[in-house]
Amino acid sequence: MLLGGGGEDGWPPLTLPELALMPLAAGVAVQAACGVGGLKWPNDLLAPDGRKLAGILLEADLRGEEARRAVLGIGLNVSGAPAGAAYLNKFRPEVTRAGVLGDILSQLDHWLRAPPAEILDAWARVSVTLGRPVRVQTPRGPLEGVAERLDAGGSLIIQTPDGPHTVSAGDVELIGALDGGPAP
Repeated sequence: MLLGGGGEDGWPPLTLPELALMPLAAGVAVQAACGVGGLKWPNDLLAPDGRKLAGILLEADLRGEEARRAVLGIGLNVSGAPAGAAYLNKFRPEVTRAGVLGDILSQLDHWLRAPPAEILDAWARVSVTLGRPVRVQTPRGPLEGVAERLDAGGSLIIQTPDGPHTVSAGDVELIGALDGGPAP
């Protein structure tokens, strides 16, 4: 179970492994609620045409090996979008803000409580990252290779000419075009 808190609200603190999976679980929830697009590691929902449709951010108050508080933010373009981004009504004109909000909350209730293996499997099924060439901006500099899989903690495993690398944080750029549209 990924839900947590500092104890005074009745929820136990989140462990760091649980916290790492929270944005992935939220991504699965948002994709399921929207019913379109695919997930780009670690925190974006891309529309079928490859443009950004939604983003997920997580901020946490860490105390040692646990998070005392975590704030999960989801930004979804429903009826309009900034230049270069996508909006949900282009792909699903019948969707309303209230309707998609209700769907997201329902999906979050499920996915934030799901077992880690179930989250990782669901994320991989709707990924636009895995199996693709990527360039990742990491704190140690850029890394290029093929995104192979997620490890048990949600980190991205990238196969490079000098072997596999594990990336736990970074800005991923997909190299080449997605099926049906330009690269983001």
